[in-house]
Parts: sequence; structure tokens; C-alpha cells
Amino acid sequence: MQTFKRTIISLVSLSLLLVRTSAAEKTVTLGGSAGWTALSVAERIERGRGRLGYEALQLSSSRPVAERAMQNQNLGQRAELDLSFDESPFTDASGNYSIVSSAFLSAGSKKARRGTGAALCNTDGQGLTLRGGAGTIFATPGNPGSFSIEFWMYPAVTENGSVLFQWRSSRTDGASSRYQYIRASLFKNHLEWTFSNVWASVSGAPAEVVISGRKNLIPGQWSLHQLFWDSATGLLEYRLDGSTEDLRYLTSTGREKGEVYTALFGSAADIEIAPRFSGLVDDFRILRGPAGDQDLAGRHALLEKYPASGGRFVTMPIDAGRFNSSLLSVTAVESVPAGTDIRYFVRGGDNFYEWTDDFPVWVPVDSGELIPDITGRYFQVSAFLYPDGTGSRSPSVASLTVRYEEDSPPDPPVRVYATAGNGSVSLDWPASIDSDAAGYLVYYGEHSGEYLAPGSPLDAGNVRSCMISGLLNGKLYFFSVAAYDASGVRYPGELSTEVSARPKETRR
Repeated sequence: MQTFKRTIISLVSLSLLLVRTSAAEKTVTLGGSAGWTALSVAERIERGRGRLGYEALQLSSSRPVAERAMQNQNLGQRAELDLSFDESPFTDASGNYSIVSSAFLSAGSKKARRGTGAALCNTDGQGLTLRGGAGTIFATPGNPGSFSIEFWMYPAVTENGSVLFQWRSSRTDGASSRYQYIRASLFKNHLEWTFSNVWASVSGAPAEVVISGRKNLIPGQWSLHQLFWDSATGLLEYRLDGSTEDLRYLTSTGREKGEVYTALFGSAADIEIAPRFSGLVDDFRILRGPAGDQDLAGRHALLEKYPASGGRFVTMPIDAGRFNSSLLSVTAVESVPAGTDIRYFVRGGDNFYEWTDDFPVWVPVDSGELIPDITGRYFQVSAFLYPDGTGSRSPSVASLTVRYEEDSPPDPPVRVYATAGNGSVSLDWPASIDSDAAGYLVYYGEHSGEYLAPGSPLDAGNVRSCMISGLLNGKLYFFSVAAYDASGVRYPGELSTEVSARPKETRR
């Protein structure tokens, strides 16, 4: 988690819409027409389109590369090809494959299954062609070991012959050369995987293998497709949306027990993604290593667009301008689809430089409700966003209106007494009626209401008298006193009634 103290530098960049509603009550609006600027914390949060076209904060469907790598590691795999299609031009996040040619277009976040983009395909003969670097599966002749191929697919139509993946090569078998290929294509509303001359039986004979799904694919609906090959057990498995659709043991017995067929890849060749397909493709990956067992929680995480744990954002500190101000309410303009939820928290204090992630304590609040007992010069708002039970819908926050009451400065002394001296004037006054008065400023000058003399105003501190020296005898001076509280001398209250005095020489 990003720590709070790291965000202090960004405080000056926070743009706020400030509206004065009364002498002491104010509002600050974040989001809406003011826009969302820097946030102190943003975990699994992205910016989307909200009400009236303004930017809104919502859950992010992206999976960071580091997080995906950790998930793969937990399953005993590592990514060899990682295409998120979140940014254009498309690139392989693993750095192992380079793009030879592409007929794909970039689709935005609203069309994407995950993240901020997807590949828009309307291809007939050429899709996305990639070339693997040294050591990659399809660029290295021989036994590839265990691997898997997975992708999200959103067909516009489920037309027979549509091809989602293809690799074509040849391998030498004795004195002859054999054509070989791997192809994933649509047939009768199912995805069918065809393998030609990829495996050799125990006797060395080439094996032709076809595995296919059972569940009908629906146009205009996302589905997750995964192919697994385990070179240790000989299991070839195809899963649709996390459930096994078909499997085959490529062993001498055709069952789990038996001598495993050897996969033999031939000459290095490019791979093709969706060379003939109409629709969307997202998160296309090739992984090395056998897939570990996946529990129910792992399957849900795999299929959910938004994480069940939700996301969180925290605003930058809002400066009320005066110590001991009171937070009154936080009102959100939000969208909360059925099954989703948003929880709000606030905190306040006088010195945000001492704040941590957990101090001051966060207090839960409801949008628009009166908030008791949150005071200070600075306020902060946090929100937790939660998806629905299927992980397919996200709430969003279009704006937050923070209403607070600025602490009023203390009243001035009810009266000020001035006594002339030789080149000086002594002043004294009773205490302010406000118990939070922390000190007094003495203003003085040569004209009534104009306190512009050098040294004015003088900070007398938390005392009730002072002497102003260095004055000219015979000249009339005017004086007034203001009180200030813990906000400091920059925020004094109103001036007291003016008094005047004329310094004079005294007999020696």
C-alpha cells in the first residue's frame, strides 16, 4: 500500500472547487466538473465515464503484471507470452515475442473483458502474427515440455471455420519431412483444438488429436478458453470458463497410467492469433510449466472481471484553513448497481505531516448524513468499492462534496487601555471571552484605522499588556488589538475598539 507520507508533496497539486455558503460553513467538491486530481491512495481503482460525462472512479479490471506473475507462480507456471491489449500498439509484456504484422484494432475499456482495452478483430486471412525469441516454445525445435494457452473470446458470430489460434511448421521424421500444425477453430458453435503430427506414439507413429468443447458458445458473450498439456502425465485438457470440456491422455494406454507420448515441435515458425475471426479477443497468454490444481476460490478469481475484495481510494488532505474546524458531511454522487456497494470513511486532525495509514482512526460515515466529532484543520475521505457477487459489475463515484464549518477566530478584547509615556505607549486589555485564544496582535499607526507603523502588528503572545517604544513625542498614535487561536498569527480575529495616545516627554 502506498503510504500516506509519500503523498504530502502532491498536496499542492490538488485542485478543489471551493464554494462559500456562509460566514463559516464551506464546501469542497472533488470530481464532477472539477475533475478528479491526485489521490493519496488508489488500489484497484481506475477512472471511467460517470454521470453527465464527467470522470468517475470505479473498480479496475486490470491485473498488474506482477500480480499475474504471482498467480502463475502459485500454479507452477510462468508467462512466455502476455498480451493484455490494454495499450496500443500492442506489445508482449513478457518481452519474448515481437509482432510481425497486425490487422487488429484497439477496443476501449467498455468493450474489454479485463483492463483498459481489447483487440477488435474482423479478420479473414491475417490477424496478429508474432515471432518468438530464442528459447520460446514455437521457435525451439524439440520437446517443448508442459505448456498452456489461454485467452478470452467475444465472438460477433460463431461462424464455422473461424480460427482463434494457429501454428504451422514441419518436422523431420527420418528422411522425410512432416507438416504439423496446432489450430483452435470454431465448429458447430464449439471451439475445437486440432493437433496434427505434434505427438509421436510409443512406436514413433504420428498422432492426430482433436479435442472439443461441449457447451455452445454464444455470440456477444465473453468466454475463457484454456488448453493445458502436461508432459509428465500425458494429459491434454481443454477448459471453458474454468470447467473441463474435454481431455485426452496421450499415453500408450489412453489412460492416466501408461507411457507418455512425446511432443516434437519442428522448425521455428510464427504464431497467428485470430487470423480468421470476427469479434473481440482479450488477455491472450502462453504459459510454461504444468498447471497446478486450482481451488474454487482460484476459479472465481480467474473468471471475475472485478476482484471480490474490491478496491479503495483515499483523497488528498483537504485544508479547512483553520484549526479545530468541524467536518459536517460528505455527500456522494454515485452509481451503485444491484449487488455492489460503497462504504465511506473520514478522519480529521490538525497536523497531517504526522498522519500514517492508520492514524488518525478512520470513522465510517453515510453519504449525506451529519458527521459528529470529526475536527481539525485537515480532513480526508476514503471509499471502499465492492463488486456484485459475480464480479461482473462495479459501483462508481462521480463526485464527493465535503461540507465543513471553519472554526471562527476568537473575539477581540472588549476594551483596550492606552497610557502615554516618553517615546512610548503602554497598552493593556482584558482577556478575550473565547477560551481558545492563544495570543494577541497589537496594531498601531499614525492615522485612525490605518495601522501601518513600522513593526505593526506586534505579536504580544499570550499576555494582556505590552509597551510600544520608539514613538515620537507629541505625535498622536492609534491602537487596536486582535486575538488569534491555535491557527496562528496569520488567522487573527476582528479588531478591538480603537484607542489613541500621544507620547510626551517626562521630567527628569
